[in-house]
Amino acid sequence: MTSLTVKIHNEQEEKVLLAFLDSLNYEYDEDLDEDTTAYLLSSDAMKKHLEKSIKEAEEGKVKSIPISDLWK
Repeated sequence: MTSLTVKIHNEQEEKVLLAFLDSLNYEYDEDLDEDTTAYLLSSDAMKKHLEKSIKEAEEGKVKSIPISDLWK
């Protein structure tokens, strides 16, 4: 079994993604518990990745597209 972590930026993205997963009968965990979240954020690599992602977003280097465009 393979796991996938997805970064969801807003409620609309979450609704669309969950509807898609449900339509294909995928199993998923919707929420991480506080211990898991704290562990993920405690690693130096995760902190560096998060800092880089925030910087790129602030600089306008992040591109997003509607999920519906993935199937065009």
